[in-house]
Amino acid sequence: MTKLDEILTELGEPNHALVEMLPANLNHKMVQKARLGKKPVPKHTQDLILQALNMLLKQKAVEEDKAAKQYKRVDLF
Repeated sequence: MTKLDEILTELGEPNHALVEMLPANLNHKMVQKARLGKKPVPKHTQDLILQALNMLLKQKAVEEDKAAKQYKRVDLF
């Protein structure tokens, strides 16, 4: 289980939640591969997933009126 998988499982969010944040640049296959963690994820894809995850966390924090934790690449990959 990767750190990305742990975070999304804890939030109860599917892969689609990340794809919705950046629909033009990110697809379900990229997120699934990163979530499984079997193969190395390209840096460009890491940046896209990180950006989408931070946007999702910020959106959830605003809805719940809490502070959002922002992750860095080294935290996830």
